[in-house]
Amino acid sequence: MSKIPIKISRNDIFNYVVGNSVFDPIEKCIDPTRYEVLDAFIYDAQNKRQMVQSTEYQRFCWEVSKLKQFSEKMERREIESVCEELEEIAPTYVLLY
Repeated sequence: MSKIPIKISRNDIFNYVVGNSVFDPIEKCIDPTRYEVLDAFIYDAQNKRQMVQSTEYQRFCWEVSKLKQFSEKMERREIESVCEELEEIAPTYVLLY
C-alpha cells in the first residue's frame, strides 16, 4: 500500500455533516467512484479489497460521524467550531493500493 497525501477542509466537513454533500470529506480527496470510506477502512470496489487505515483516520471518521449525528440539535456556529477542530485532527494521508 502507498501513503496518498490528502488535505481535508473544514468546509468539506461542514457540508457533509449538515447534508449539503453526500461525499464524506475523505471521499472528496480520493476517487469516490472507486473507493468507499468506512470508519476503519477504505473499500476499493475495483480490486474488491479492504484497506485498513491509521488510528488518526479512524478517530477522525468516528468524530465526524458523531458530529453528523448530533448536528441537528446544534447551532450553526457550534458546528462550524467543531469542524475547525476536526480539520486540525484530520488525517494527512490514506493508505491505498
